[in-house]
Amino acid sequence: MGTLYFTRHGQTVWNVENKICGATDIALTELGHAQAIELGKRLATEKLPVDEILYSPLVRASETARHISEETGILIVSHAI
Repeated sequence: MGTLYFTRHGQTVWNVENKICGATDIALTELGHAQAIELGKRLATEKLPVDEILYSPLVRASETARHISEETGILIVSHAI
């Protein structure tokens, strides 16, 4: 049996404004991009056995996944909400 890891997207503008994003397509802030890159670096260092990153097509999720993939080399796969 495998292991499933979950992560949340990086910070968005609406997170800063204390709004709930839901299915609204809100972009990451600069901090959100940095958070995703940092998570990718941490995953690369810890060498967790991750086969692929599944993400929704929303920009905040896809950008978070992209940054993690760029740091780790893990395949990213988009899935509909």
